Amino acid sequence: MKKTAKSVAGLMAAVLPMAAVIGCSGGGSGSSSPSPTKAASAAPSSAPSDNKSDVYPENGLSKTEKVTIKWGYWENGYGREWADNAIKKFTAKYPNVKFEVTSSPVIRDLIGTKMAAKNDNDMFDIISPSFNGDAGTIAQKEGLFEELTDLWEREVPDKKGVKLKDVVLPNTMEYSAKIDGKFYQIPMGAYALGLFYDKTLFEKNGWNQNPKTWDEFKKLVSDIKAKGIIPITYPGVYPDYIYFGFRIKMFEMAEKKGTLDQFTKDYRSFKQPFYTSTEYKEMWNRITELGKMGAYPDGVAAINHTQSQMQLLQGKAAMAATGDWVENEMKDSIPDGFKWGFMSIPFGDSPNDKIWIENGIGAGSMMIWKNKPENVKKWAKEFNLFLMTNEIQAFNGKFGISPIRKDFADDPKNLEQLQSAPRAVLEFAKNNKSQYGTTVQDVSFSHPSAARATKLLQDSIIDMATGKKDSGAVLEEAEKLLKEAIDSTKK
Repeated sequence: MKKTAKSVAGLMAAVLPMAAVIGCSGGGSGSSSPSPTKAASAAPSSAPSDNKSDVYPENGLSKTEKVTIKWGYWENGYGREWADNAIKKFTAKYPNVKFEVTSSPVIRDLIGTKMAAKNDNDMFDIISPSFNGDAGTIAQKEGLFEELTDLWEREVPDKKGVKLKDVVLPNTMEYSAKIDGKFYQIPMGAYALGLFYDKTLFEKNGWNQNPKTWDEFKKLVSDIKAKGIIPITYPGVYPDYIYFGFRIKMFEMAEKKGTLDQFTKDYRSFKQPFYTSTEYKEMWNRITELGKMGAYPDGVAAINHTQSQMQLLQGKAAMAATGDWVENEMKDSIPDGFKWGFMSIPFGDSPNDKIWIENGIGAGSMMIWKNKPENVKKWAKEFNLFLMTNEIQAFNGKFGISPIRKDFADDPKNLEQLQSAPRAVLEFAKNNKSQYGTTVQDVSFSHPSAARATKLLQDSIIDMATGKKDSGAVLEEAEKLLKEAIDSTKK
């Protein structure tokens, strides 16, 4: 649909009040560029020059001092081309800076090894926020990463006199990942979660592409099942993908009850009851209700995220619980005639009820290791800021990374570069009484009982979803473990 720049800008501002974390779970082995050596990341610092021509006027950093930044890059559903482009553009502007990139879908394993070794010199200078377990949260609390809060007050490189905090979409700072109110990563993109489908398949079968109520959605599931097609696929290897279709629904239910503000406050702070809250239990009741209808694939435990998404592309499954990075991740496998569609599951009982969409901020963000030379950290921060320019934001849209600049849509050429899957999300939001929201939380726990609660739920998802295991009993046990973790903070 053709729109004027002004109308599209209004749409972007209306439907993208962004909220918070991630691309997609990695799997398999990855390739990397030549591994960084154990040499220092930069040449020894020389004395500051009094000659203003020797420094860049926009940041005061030296033009002559050579700097190498080592980046441990998580090669996820967005691919690597956007990152290579950003490096190319940045180093063209600042030729004294170069990058050494080690990339892999499972970079978290290498990051974990380097963190455990406690060798600052061998550690990457910047990393994608990809960690095993709670390692990242613990490292931030222990002060192992550079605080980046000050970047919000910096001027964006392509808009003189305008601070970063003033050029991002509403609520970006509020819902970005932080620890104890401090920022250790600055987002440069966003994503949306929900059910993606093939419009062509839906049109061929006459299926409802926009169910407005829970009963209408259940009928859609029944209609799909009657055709011998899997209604909803998700990867059992990474079972928390199932939450992509349901997690935000807790907020939808709370709003309908008139308790949204209190629920949001309690959820963000892990206030108990948490796993046994009315909203959490009802979310799981509905996941299980669909499971008993046969909504999910047989043998789902052996399906990874790529196989799950292939089921969608091959027409074996009607809908896939995933994120809007899916188009880019599966670009080499999308068949001719496939048209991306999106829906968020309605939990209401009236067509006039609001439908919430889970979205997040954090795509493409990176973190800086604290114990590094000051000039390396300063240049890493400059790179963080550079990623927020509209030129980079527009290019990244080609790979499914949604922009978070509120002036992005002022130039219609920027919008033309967005992929079809993110566009489908915008279309759904426009055609429904919708609300974007985030499931980010403001606190975390390093106590082992918190990790045990998470693992208990993770290991039980598949059986709870099909009704083979009582979700109520599992949630009760998780609640007890969470209490142990919370109580440990009071001692």
